[in-house]
Amino acid sequence: MSAISTWILSITGIVLVGLLFDILLPNGKTNKIVKSVVALFTVLVIVSPLKNIDLNNFDFSNLFENFNIDSQFVSSITEDMVQTLKDDIQENLYENGYSGVKIDFEVSSSQENLQIKTVFVDLSNLVLLDNNLNINKYTNIVAIIKSLVDIKEDSIIFYE
Repeated sequence: MSAISTWILSITGIVLVGLLFDILLPNGKTNKIVKSVVALFTVLVIVSPLKNIDLNNFDFSNLFENFNIDSQFVSSITEDMVQTLKDDIQENLYENGYSGVKIDFEVSSSQENLQIKTVFVDLSNLVLLDNNLNINKYTNIVAIIKSLVDIKEDSIIFYE
């Protein structure tokens, strides 16, 4: 009998013994203790073949050779993050009385992070939901955007 079939038979045997104990023992503290012991033995039986692996002769250099970054997936995630941030800003602006504001970004992304270089704010369809907001609308919008995006004030560009 090969080593793999012996190993599988051992796992099957310990699981069956565990089920037998579970069926025969009444519910209570003893049953819980026996279940814990059987679970420990099951784990030991499962990992027992690992002691036979010789890691000294194992070549780790080509282990990650076939892993590639899926640039399409990364691009999709970046677009989703940018769209979510745009939606959050527009929703926050709406909640503060500014409707119809369109937001766009100039983004530089790398594998490590996403950096927003410039925020473009289109006010051509702006509707003020509260009459007293028109006095400081630019400073209010800048403050709202800066609360959600880590960006310098001069990197926020308005269009009307």
